Amino acid sequence: MSRFCSLVVIALAVSCAAPIAPPESVVIQNIDLGLALSGLPDGLKLASNQGTSLELRPTDDMIGGILWFAVGPEQEGVNLVAAVQTHQERMEGMPEADYKGGQELQGDFGTAFYSRAQYVDQDERVEETIVFMIHPAGNRLLGVHYRYPAGDDSAARVEQLIDVVSRVETVPGP
Repeated sequence: MSRFCSLVVIALAVSCAAPIAPPESVVIQNIDLGLALSGLPDGLKLASNQGTSLELRPTDDMIGGILWFAVGPEQEGVNLVAAVQTHQERMEGMPEADYKGGQELQGDFGTAFYSRAQYVDQDERVEETIVFMIHPAGNRLLGVHYRYPAGDDSAARVEQLIDVVSRVETVPGP
Protein backbone atom coordinates (compact mmCIF):
# COMPACT_ATOMS: atom_id res chain seq x y z
CA MET A 1 0.00 0.00 0.00
CA SER A 2 2.81 2.45 0.80
CA ARG A 3 4.28 1.85 -2.64
CA PHE A 4 0.92 2.78 -4.20
CA CYS A 5 0.79 5.98 -2.10
CA SER A 6 4.31 6.90 -3.19
CA LEU A 7 3.35 6.50 -6.85
CA VAL A 8 0.24 8.64 -6.35
CA VAL A 9 2.30 11.38 -4.66
CA ILE A 10 4.88 11.31 -7.49
CA ALA A 11 2.13 11.41 -10.13
CA LEU A 12 0.47 14.38 -8.41
CA ALA A 13 3.78 16.22 -8.08
CA VAL A 14 4.57 15.73 -11.77
CA SER A 15 1.09 16.80 -12.86
CA CYS A 16 1.31 19.99 -10.76
CA ALA A 17 4.72 20.96 -12.07
CA ALA A 18 4.92 23.90 -14.46
CA PRO A 19 4.58 22.84 -18.09
CA ILE A 20 7.80 22.61 -20.03
CA ALA A 21 8.03 25.55 -22.38
CA PRO A 22 8.91 24.81 -26.00
CA PRO A 23 12.35 26.03 -27.00
CA GLU A 24 12.35 29.62 -28.24
CA SER A 25 12.98 29.98 -31.92
CA VAL A 26 16.11 31.85 -32.88
CA VAL A 27 15.38 35.28 -34.30
CA ILE A 28 18.23 36.97 -36.11
CA GLN A 29 18.03 40.64 -37.05
CA ASN A 30 20.36 42.70 -39.19
CA ILE A 31 19.31 46.34 -39.19
CA ASP A 32 21.86 47.38 -41.83
CA LEU A 33 20.37 44.89 -44.31
CA GLY A 34 16.81 45.50 -43.08
CA LEU A 35 16.37 41.74 -42.63
CA ALA A 36 15.31 39.32 -39.95
CA LEU A 37 15.30 35.54 -39.99
CA SER A 38 12.48 33.89 -38.05
CA GLY A 39 14.79 30.99 -37.24
CA LEU A 40 17.52 28.79 -38.64
CA PRO A 41 16.97 25.50 -40.43
CA ASP A 42 18.54 22.38 -39.00
CA GLY A 43 22.14 22.10 -40.06
CA LEU A 44 22.94 25.83 -40.19
CA LYS A 45 24.40 28.20 -37.61
CA LEU A 46 25.03 31.93 -37.48
CA ALA A 47 28.61 32.73 -38.56
CA SER A 48 28.54 36.54 -38.79
CA ASN A 49 26.04 39.31 -38.18
CA GLN A 50 27.81 42.68 -38.23
CA GLY A 51 27.09 45.66 -40.42
CA THR A 52 26.01 44.44 -43.84
CA SER A 53 27.48 40.98 -43.21
CA LEU A 54 24.93 38.28 -42.38
CA GLU A 55 26.43 34.83 -42.90
CA LEU A 56 25.40 31.31 -42.02
CA ARG A 57 27.51 28.14 -42.12
CA PRO A 58 26.76 24.45 -41.75
CA THR A 59 26.80 23.30 -38.13
CA ASP A 60 29.15 20.50 -39.16
CA ASP A 61 32.41 22.25 -40.08
CA MET A 62 33.45 19.21 -42.15
CA ILE A 63 30.61 19.84 -44.63
CA GLY A 64 31.85 23.28 -45.67
CA GLY A 65 30.05 26.14 -47.32
CA ILE A 66 28.82 29.64 -46.60
CA LEU A 67 25.44 31.28 -47.05
CA TRP A 68 25.23 35.07 -47.17
CA PHE A 69 22.81 37.88 -47.94
CA ALA A 70 23.34 40.76 -50.37
CA VAL A 71 20.92 43.68 -50.61
CA GLY A 72 21.00 46.03 -53.58
CA PRO A 73 20.18 49.75 -53.63
CA GLU A 74 16.62 50.97 -53.64
CA GLN A 75 15.21 51.11 -57.17
CA GLU A 76 11.92 51.08 -59.02
CA GLY A 77 11.03 47.88 -60.84
CA VAL A 78 13.46 45.28 -59.45
CA ASN A 79 14.18 42.89 -62.33
CA LEU A 80 14.70 39.35 -61.01
CA VAL A 81 15.18 37.85 -64.48
CA ALA A 82 17.99 40.32 -65.21
CA ALA A 83 19.63 39.34 -61.89
CA VAL A 84 19.58 35.68 -62.95
CA GLN A 85 21.01 36.57 -66.37
CA THR A 86 23.82 38.57 -64.74
CA HIS A 87 24.61 35.63 -62.46
CA GLN A 88 24.62 33.26 -65.44
CA GLU A 89 27.05 35.49 -67.36
CA ARG A 90 29.35 35.76 -64.34
CA MET A 91 29.26 32.00 -63.75
CA GLU A 92 29.92 31.17 -67.40
CA GLY A 93 33.08 33.28 -67.17
CA MET A 94 34.46 31.19 -64.30
CA PRO A 95 37.04 28.40 -64.83
CA GLU A 96 35.49 25.08 -65.92
CA ALA A 97 32.01 26.57 -65.58
CA ASP A 98 28.88 24.45 -65.76
CA TYR A 99 25.79 26.62 -65.51
CA LYS A 100 22.90 24.49 -64.23
CA GLY A 101 20.13 26.97 -64.96
CA GLY A 102 17.58 29.04 -63.15
CA GLN A 103 14.03 28.46 -62.08
CA GLU A 104 11.11 30.52 -60.83
CA LEU A 105 9.90 29.87 -57.29
CA GLN A 106 6.62 30.81 -55.63
CA GLY A 107 6.09 30.91 -51.89
CA ASP A 108 5.02 33.04 -48.97
CA PHE A 109 7.96 35.26 -49.94
CA GLY A 110 6.33 35.99 -53.30
CA THR A 111 8.06 35.35 -56.60
CA ALA A 112 11.73 34.49 -56.57
CA PHE A 113 14.23 32.90 -58.95
CA TYR A 114 17.12 30.64 -58.22
CA SER A 115 20.25 30.30 -60.31
CA ARG A 116 22.86 27.56 -59.89
CA ALA A 117 26.30 26.80 -61.33
CA GLN A 118 29.47 24.86 -60.67
CA TYR A 119 33.02 26.04 -61.36
CA VAL A 120 36.58 25.59 -60.15
CA ASP A 121 37.95 27.99 -57.53
CA GLN A 122 41.49 27.51 -56.22
CA ASP A 123 41.64 23.90 -57.49
CA GLU A 124 38.33 23.02 -55.80
CA ARG A 125 35.05 22.38 -57.60
CA VAL A 126 32.39 24.53 -55.96
CA GLU A 127 28.71 25.09 -56.50
CA GLU A 128 26.97 28.42 -56.08
CA THR A 129 23.23 28.76 -55.81
CA ILE A 130 21.53 32.12 -55.43
CA VAL A 131 17.91 32.94 -54.77
CA PHE A 132 16.96 36.37 -56.07
CA MET A 133 13.89 38.01 -54.64
CA ILE A 134 12.48 41.41 -53.84
CA HIS A 135 13.51 42.56 -50.37
CA PRO A 136 10.58 42.15 -47.95
CA ALA A 137 10.58 45.94 -47.41
CA GLY A 138 10.23 46.37 -51.21
CA ASN A 139 12.10 48.08 -54.07
CA ARG A 140 15.47 46.37 -53.46
CA LEU A 141 17.04 43.24 -54.88
CA LEU A 142 17.84 40.61 -52.27
CA GLY A 143 20.25 37.84 -53.19
CA VAL A 144 20.60 34.91 -50.82
CA HIS A 145 23.83 33.19 -51.88
CA TYR A 146 24.98 29.70 -50.93
CA ARG A 147 28.46 28.57 -51.97
CA TYR A 148 29.63 25.07 -51.05
CA PRO A 149 31.88 22.25 -52.24
CA ALA A 150 30.27 20.57 -55.25
CA GLY A 151 29.07 17.08 -54.43
CA ASP A 152 26.13 14.74 -54.28
CA ASP A 153 24.17 16.94 -51.87
CA SER A 154 23.07 19.68 -54.30
CA ALA A 155 19.36 18.98 -53.87
CA ALA A 156 19.65 19.06 -50.08
CA ARG A 157 21.64 22.32 -50.22
CA VAL A 158 19.04 23.97 -52.50
CA GLU A 159 16.26 22.83 -50.14
CA GLN A 160 18.19 24.28 -47.20
CA LEU A 161 18.61 27.57 -49.07
CA ILE A 162 14.90 27.73 -49.87
CA ASP A 163 14.14 27.00 -46.21
CA VAL A 164 16.29 30.00 -45.25
CA VAL A 165 14.52 32.17 -47.85
CA SER A 166 11.14 31.19 -46.39
CA ARG A 167 12.30 32.58 -43.01
CA VAL A 168 13.33 36.02 -44.34
CA GLU A 169 11.35 38.94 -42.97
CA THR A 170 11.79 42.66 -42.77
CA VAL A 171 13.24 43.99 -39.52
CA PRO A 172 10.32 44.86 -37.27
CA GLY A 173 9.83 48.57 -36.66
CA PRO A 174 10.06 50.19 -33.21
